[in-house]
Amino acid sequence: MLVQHFKKVLAVVGLMLAMVSCTHCYKIDGVVETFGYEGRELSLVEFLPFRTTRIDSCIVSHGKFHMKGRVDTTRLVFLCKDNRPIIPLYLEKGRTDVRLLPTEMTASGTRQNDLFYSFLKKKIDIDNRFEEMSQKRISMSRSGIDLRKMELIQDSLRIIVNECEEMICSFMEANYKEPAAIGVFMMLSVSPTNEVSSLIKRILDAAPDDFLAQSYVSGYTHRVGYDRN
Repeated sequence: MLVQHFKKVLAVVGLMLAMVSCTHCYKIDGVVETFGYEGRELSLVEFLPFRTTRIDSCIVSHGKFHMKGRVDTTRLVFLCKDNRPIIPLYLEKGRTDVRLLPTEMTASGTRQNDLFYSFLKKKIDIDNRFEEMSQKRISMSRSGIDLRKMELIQDSLRIIVNECEEMICSFMEANYKEPAAIGVFMMLSVSPTNEVSSLIKRILDAAPDDFLAQSYVSGYTHRVGYDRN
């Protein structure tokens, strides 16, 4: 009887440990429909100042790849091929679906990835509209200048730029406390100079103190000499 009771206790403990470990697990299921990936190794890499960490890796087989492991905190990493970044994604508990297609590359299924890639989709849509309007302006200028039509196109371009800025600021305002906001800020703040754009200044001016205290953000503000006070 004592042996049976001990076995039951061990079984319960084992089940509890399995449940705890699963709550901190990430799982990545990927689909690849882009040429040049079959049989190649993909890896998850975290790029930090002065340190690069390779977290996981796998081989693409029959257009699919899979990774899983433990994660204690949400981390922004890059899916890499041949040590070259392909797409950013958030490594967090739960299942992330990655799609590498000729027309788009996305990660979805977890909170931060859904936030980050929904933002990217909106921005790409606006950027495409801006590009189409810019090409139309170039075409018109080559075929002969109609000042009135050119002014209308220029007005449309300004409207698109303002729409994009408002979309970005609205996203940041709603998500300053989310890790996805740091990824968006990183993307927006990449610049070969230390000049702070009006958009970045607007984001920083409205940001709560805990966002400014994040390592990447504080490093950026120190580098460019930004001071809200």
